[in-house]
Order: sequence, then structure tokens, then C-alpha cells
Amino acid sequence: MSPSFDIIILGAGASGLMAGALLPKHIHVAFVEANAKIGMKILVSGGGKCNLTNRHVSPQDYLANPEFITPSLEGFTPNETLAFFQEVALEERDRGKLFGKHSAKDVVKVLEKRTAHCTFYLTHRCVDVEKQAEGFVVQTDKTRLTCKRLIVASGGLSWPVIGASDVGYRVAQTFGHTLVPSFPALVGLTVQKEQFWMKSLSGISFPVRVTCKGRVCEGELLFSHKGISGPVVMDVSLFWHKGSVVMDFLPEHSVASLMARHPKKQPSSLIPLPKRFVKAFLETLGLEDKPVCTFSKEELARLETMHHYTFAPAGTVGYTKAEATKGGVCVEEVNPYTLESNLCEGLYFLGEVLDVTGKLGGYNLQWAFASAALCARGLA
Repeated sequence: MSPSFDIIILGAGASGLMAGALLPKHIHVAFVEANAKIGMKILVSGGGKCNLTNRHVSPQDYLANPEFITPSLEGFTPNETLAFFQEVALEERDRGKLFGKHSAKDVVKVLEKRTAHCTFYLTHRCVDVEKQAEGFVVQTDKTRLTCKRLIVASGGLSWPVIGASDVGYRVAQTFGHTLVPSFPALVGLTVQKEQFWMKSLSGISFPVRVTCKGRVCEGELLFSHKGISGPVVMDVSLFWHKGSVVMDFLPEHSVASLMARHPKKQPSSLIPLPKRFVKAFLETLGLEDKPVCTFSKEELARLETMHHYTFAPAGTVGYTKAEATKGGVCVEEVNPYTLESNLCEGLYFLGEVLDVTGKLGGYNLQWAFASAALCARGLA
């Protein structure tokens, strides 16, 4: 006879573990997880420190339907996340990012302790799910399990090296759900031939402002051997799919004002950016590094494109480097107040498997925890 549970959770990541932790202990819960350890993505996130949440979270920090995500975000705030993980020592970084002070292992230990009453089927890969009158049958590659309710918390496609898979999407499709096409997000961008000059600047970084699809992103730009990366580019990758972006390489200064004040200086001395960058930028514009007072009006106008350099990235560096997946289960088919499927009673979707993706900075973990809390409280 197949082991039977009240609830089976597919995926022992951030959202699944938080749901299991917040469900009352009298509810018989099992996890099905392909990895040999729980919380694998948490362990590698934030450079091994885990960017647990952000002090300032709003629907505007997400690529998502704001009406869908608001009940979760308001129902479980960053302060509640901090209270849940109160024994984890944290440090605050720029823009409200809260990281573990020592190791992401501290975060996973809290979740492990709070889910000790649950049953774990580790190294079990879900291969099929069926609906029966009394609930669901979950077939793994090693056993057959049954449950009254099923929570899909299996994440997206990013970081396949730690076991990311499309199992959640396949389960959703089994029950008639629409999938919004998936793409790598929070990832570096590659460049077209016209921007290959950027690749020669690998390792250089400085703060910029980038506009993409009406969204303005600010932060560190890092030139890489494949194109551009850094926190600001990772945020841009959330909103970019095709088309151009506009980059202001010098958001805190005016090139025109600098030139007016120091007409005898050359751009490489005048502009407060790494000299290697300024010289490469001048070269790509066909400008000489000469005193700015000798520039023609047309040359001055070209130099001012430093504030609005427009180009179309070629693509992303892919899922192997992406920190998140945009796209997923269409939220129009999921109840925003319970996270239950509108198409199949007893089926729930949490976290990254849904078409909800946050910016870099703790927003995705906060969404994982908040959606899990909303679901668990409803089931309790």
C-alpha cells in the first residue's frame, strides 16, 4: 500500500520548506525532492551568504501582476521573515538587502528544524502526478505516494547544476494550466558585434543608470568577457527580452557641465570614470582624446551620448548563470488569496514556479516565503 499524506510538497526549496514549517504539526506532510539535501538553492544564493529578504519590498519590485502578488506580500512582510529567522545573524547592505552574516547554512538549519515533523523523500524525482477522487497520486522514480492536497514548490529552470528542472511546469500542464514562456532572469547579457568593445573592458565596474521597457534600474555595471553583468544588468535582464536599452554611464554628473568647467582637459582626464573605459568609449564613437575646447558641436553631441548610449543586447548568458527564471504558471489561473489552482481543487503553486519574478536583492526569497505563508495559513 502506498504511503499516504495530508499534503505532499514537490520541492524542498525556500517556498516549500517555509510552507512545511508553517503548517500545523498535526498535518501529515511529505516532501519529494530530487536533491540529496534540502534548500540547495538557498545554500548557494548570495555568494553562499543568502540574501534573505529586503527591508523595502513592494509590488513594483517584481515582474508580475501586482494584484496577484499583493495579498502574499502584505500577508507576510519582511519583518515577519526576520522574526521567523530571528536566530540567524544578519548584516544589512546597500538598498536594504539583508544577508546572512556567516553562512546560508544558518538559514537552512532554521527551516530544517521547523520541518523536523515532516517526512522527506530525498533523491526522489517526481515523474507523474494523477488526480483521484480522494486526492492525488505522486509517482516518483522510486515509489508511489498519495495525498489529499498537493503543493508545487519546485522552482524554475535556473541553476540546473543544483537540480533545477521543469517538473513544476509539467505538473501544471497535466492539470490544464497555461505556461507563460520561460527565460533566464537576473543574469548577465551578451552583446552584438557593435558593442564588442565592451568585452575588452572585462573586470571594470562602476555605477550606471539603465532604462529598459520604461523601467529604470540603478547600480553597478560590470564588464565581462561575454558582455555586461553586475547588479544593474541582472535587474535589467528581468525586464529585457528583445530590443534596446538606454545606458547612462555617468548618472551623477553632467558631461556638458564638466566640459564647460574644464575646457582644456581631455575627456579621459575630465570624466570621473576609469580611463580604460573612457578611451574605449571615445574610440567606438570615433572621437579623439583631445582638449574638449577643440571639439566641434557634432563631436560634443556625440560625447554626450555617454548619458544615453542606446544598444540592443544580443541575449543572456543562459540558465546556468541565471539566478531566477521569469515566466512560469499563469497567475490568472491561480487564486491570489490561497495560491490554489482555479482549475484543479487541492492543487497549489508557490514561489518561482509561478509567473512572478523579483529584482536582485532578496525579493525572490521574500516572494517564496510570503506565498508559502499565505498558502500554509489557508490550509491550516
